[in-house]
Amino acid sequence: MAVTIADLIAQREQIKNKRKNTYDLETSIGTITVKQPTAKMIEENLKIEGGGRQSDIELIFDCVINPNLKDKDLQQAYGCTAPSDIVPMLFQTGEIGAIAAAIMRCAGYGKSIEYKIHEEVKNS
Repeated sequence: MAVTIADLIAQREQIKNKRKNTYDLETSIGTITVKQPTAKMIEENLKIEGGGRQSDIELIFDCVINPNLKDKDLQQAYGCTAPSDIVPMLFQTGEIGAIAAAIMRCAGYGKSIEYKIHEEVKNS
């Protein structure tokens, strides 16, 4: 059965609150907590020159909320020259892409959507 306007109105708060969900990911440094990327974050990451790995690093830097990767003391302790340099210093090379992919899945990217042909009921 298709979703109705009444359903969407009734679920308004639940739908809005889904965007505020946080997620725990198991990594080589332990459990980290991430937030969903916003559309603006994703758009900005797509514009990053070189894309790929650097885009993943920036996405992780922007979305990890615990531990706070933006902490100046943490960055100083690891000798970072740019703030996002902390990401490759903390995580294994191969897991950076996996963490970025997990963050994207939290926002619905790569989600499989079920579909079937909509059959109209015809009056005979």
